[in-house]
Amino acid sequence: MLAPLSVLFVLAAADAEGKVKKILEDSCTACHAAGGDEVSLEGKPSRLLSVKSRATKKPLIVAGDPDASYLYAKIVGAKGIRGEAMPPGEPMSGAQKKAIKDWIISLKPAAPSPDATPTPTPTPDAQPGPSTSTGGDGGKTGDGGAAAKPRASELEPKVRKIFDGKCTSCHDKGGDEVVLAGDLGHLTKVKSKDTGKPMVVPGDPDGSYLVSKLTGKGIKGEQMPMGDDPLPAAEIDVVRQWIVALGDEAKAPEPTDGGASTPTEPTPTAEPEQPAADGDGEEPAKEKGKPPFHGVFQINLPTTSTLGRRTFEFRIDHRFGQVGTERGAFGLDAGANISYGFAYGILNGWDVLIRRTNSRKGYELGTKYVPIRQEDGYKVSFGGYASVEYLRDFPSNTANPWAGNFQLMLSRLWFERWSTQLVVGYSLRTNHSPNVQVDLPNDGVDGAVKVRDRRGTLGVGIASTVWLGAKKRWGIDLEYNLPIPANVFFYRGGNADPNGSNIGSWALGGSVKTGLHLFQIFITNTREIHTNLYAPGGATKNPFTDRGNFFFGFNLSRKWSL
Repeated sequence: MLAPLSVLFVLAAADAEGKVKKILEDSCTACHAAGGDEVSLEGKPSRLLSVKSRATKKPLIVAGDPDASYLYAKIVGAKGIRGEAMPPGEPMSGAQKKAIKDWIISLKPAAPSPDATPTPTPTPDAQPGPSTSTGGDGGKTGDGGAAAKPRASELEPKVRKIFDGKCTSCHDKGGDEVVLAGDLGHLTKVKSKDTGKPMVVPGDPDGSYLVSKLTGKGIKGEQMPMGDDPLPAAEIDVVRQWIVALGDEAKAPEPTDGGASTPTEPTPTAEPEQPAADGDGEEPAKEKGKPPFHGVFQINLPTTSTLGRRTFEFRIDHRFGQVGTERGAFGLDAGANISYGFAYGILNGWDVLIRRTNSRKGYELGTKYVPIRQEDGYKVSFGGYASVEYLRDFPSNTANPWAGNFQLMLSRLWFERWSTQLVVGYSLRTNHSPNVQVDLPNDGVDGAVKVRDRRGTLGVGIASTVWLGAKKRWGIDLEYNLPIPANVFFYRGGNADPNGSNIGSWALGGSVKTGLHLFQIFITNTREIHTNLYAPGGATKNPFTDRGNFFFGFNLSRKWSL
């Protein structure tokens, strides 16, 4: 009987290796070919049993132990790897990862080896005291330190705390979304409404759609938490450990009851796929960074932050009357400038928007493209904003009903709490007065004549935010934009405000981000909102004269994932 079984085992192992070879050829060997600087993945995958990583000196394959195999750690993007997860750009599918994992499990461990203990350790769950590490291999224990495997009941409060901080405001009981409040055990019986995939598969983090939504891999819609920063790798690791512990507890009765419990979904895994337990580096595989700013606009100036793919935003900008001169409850009773707008993220880094303001009855159609983004791992963010505006309030043939704008933006987030941005822009046709008059000497015309002033305005702006609080949701916001007009003509009424332009437009205030909402309140020296209207400069000079030469204002935005 043993001979046929041995033949079947060999044939199954050969078939598994053939699948792995095909996966590596399709995804990896283009960069990892023989003769290159990288480890070669050509040929029979089983030869990798004797190969170590050049970066970490860890074995690429440990027979019977996927979590101790550095090749598998690089593929799943486990904590502790050097560099980014492989293959870069497009990660492997869950089925491909599982095929590689099953192949490693099917390999017979070499006789005496430092990795002699297979992945499923005999009974570490039975006691909270010291035990072997998750992989049970001596090398890993020596690297990361031995620690007991916590039970699911011990990990669930930690997971619930993570969800309460970032998720349950939208995923509370009674809503249309998956409930992440209260007892989390029910998630093993819940499937994603978008994909039909199980939210939690006990023992299989990579097969759990909850983990996919947290990491942003292989999902529909936006990565969770929506509209907020991605969870840190350490918090995602806690969720993964909890899912693994659920699988361990489901298997626990098997030795005594003879298989009384059955896992929810068929999966041969008993160990987490994410944690490497190496402790040799804190850098996650390719963890997303934080966007430079709270919103896609600072106060008036555009920022390098974008909405994200298939994300819709509704925005309201509001400026009250001048505090010092228009009185009435600090300008609150005076006529306000209001803008309503809609924006949509076509791709990550590419937004389009349309908005309308009652000032000059103007319409602005704009687009923002940010190809270099700090949240994608770059040192800085860089992009541009362009728009065309139609101002229909002045039928005079001397006014400029059509105008345009172009701005370049360079930003950086410092120390995870301080964002700075430089903006250089040019606005075409920034004089919208219908009464521009020019008196040129020796032109054969007696006195001044009306003209259409088509000059543009060069602008140099700065924006900055300091983020406060443990979750960095509160911000102190500042912006300043200095206009640099070209004084070609001597004219009357040529500036947006002859008494106040050329001093620049400034704003100072605070913001708070709660889930998908962003609210800002501030003081400013300009009531204008749209790009071509604030570009020529502010409306007031000294903000401390005449009981306050400035305006109160607020911005409010709300996002939806489509």
